[in-house]
Amino acid sequence: MTDPKPSTNDILSKIRAKNAAAATPAESAPADSPSPVEPQTPAAPAAAPKGTSDILAAARAAAKPADAPKGTADILASIKKPAAAAPAAGGAAPKSPADIMAAIRAKAGTAPAAEAGAAAPVKAAPAAEKVAAAVTPGMSAAEMIRAARSASDGVPTPPKVALPSKPLAGKAPAVASKAAAADVTRRSALGDVVALLLSPVVIAWGAFLTSLTASGLAVARFMMPNVLVEPPTKFKIGPPNDYAPGTVSTKWQAQFNVWVVNGEVDGAQMIYALSTVCTHLGCTPNWLEGEQKFKCPCHGSGFYKNGVNFEGPAPRPLERVGIRLAEDGMLEVDKSVKFQKELGQWSNPSCFVGVA
Repeated sequence: MTDPKPSTNDILSKIRAKNAAAATPAESAPADSPSPVEPQTPAAPAAAPKGTSDILAAARAAAKPADAPKGTADILASIKKPAAAAPAAGGAAPKSPADIMAAIRAKAGTAPAAEAGAAAPVKAAPAAEKVAAAVTPGMSAAEMIRAARSASDGVPTPPKVALPSKPLAGKAPAVASKAAAADVTRRSALGDVVALLLSPVVIAWGAFLTSLTASGLAVARFMMPNVLVEPPTKFKIGPPNDYAPGTVSTKWQAQFNVWVVNGEVDGAQMIYALSTVCTHLGCTPNWLEGEQKFKCPCHGSGFYKNGVNFEGPAPRPLERVGIRLAEDGMLEVDKSVKFQKELGQWSNPSCFVGVA
C-alpha cells in the first residue's frame, strides 16, 4: 500500500528539519575517529519538473523519513507528547497553535546533529534543491510558500500545444435573439402607431380637417363661373352637291340638331335647314323615309318633308334656321337665326340656298 498524501504542513516541517540538519555540524561521531565514508554512486540526473505538482512531489520524496507522520493530527500528537513529558524550561506546555508553531521553530533550530547524520543522504531533484535552498529557518508558512514559488519560476515548462480555434456556438442564438428582438420592436412600434391613429383625439381632428377641406373646395367652386359647353351656332356642312335633290339628310341631327333638306318649294329647287325641335312641347321627331314625313314620338305630331304640320297637336310648322353659301363654296348654317312660316319668314333668302 502506498502512503497517504502528506499535507502542506508536513512538507513545510520536513523542509525546515532538513535545512536545520544541514546547518548543524554532526556531533554523534567522535572528532578523532572519523567514520569511513563509503563512496556513493552518482544518481541518475532527474528529469526537469513540468509544474508545481512535480516540484512538491520531489520535495516530498527528498524530505520523507522512514516513519513520516501521516497528517496534522500525528504532528500535533508527536509535539504534545514530548511537551507533556518534559515541559520547557521557560514554563508550561503550549496551549495554542501559535505556541505549537513556536515550539516547532525552536526544535528545528536546535536539533542535534546526530539526528541529521542518521538520515541517509538523498539526492533531491534540481527543482527540489532550489526550493530547499530558498527556504530558511524562521520563515512563516506564507513566506516559505512565496520563496518556493519564486524558486520554481526558473524551471522550464513544456511548450503549450496550440489547439485549433473552434467556432463560437453562441453566435447563432445571439443573431436569432437579435432578430426576434427587432421583430418585437417593429411590432410594438406598429401597434403604437395604430393606437395613435385610432385615438379619439386624432379621429376628431381628422374629421374636422376633412370637413374644412370640403368646405374650402365648395367655396372655390362657387367662385368659378358656370360654363355650359354647347356646340357652336355657326358651322359648315359641306358643298351643295353633297345633298341630292329630294332627300333629307340626318347627318347633323345628333351633333347640331338640324335636318338638311334638298327639295322643291313653290316650283323652285332649294336647300334649307329645319330645326329638330317639335313645335308642340319640344320633343325631337324622327324622319320616316318610307312615309316621307317627320313623326314626333311624344304626342304623335306629323310634319311633311318641307316642315309643314299636318297631324297631331303641333300648332305650327317646324322652324328653319339660317343657311348661306360661304366664300369657299361650303354651306354654312347659323342656328342663332330662326325663321317661322306663319310669320311669312320662309321667303327670306337667308333661310335657303337656291340650287340650279
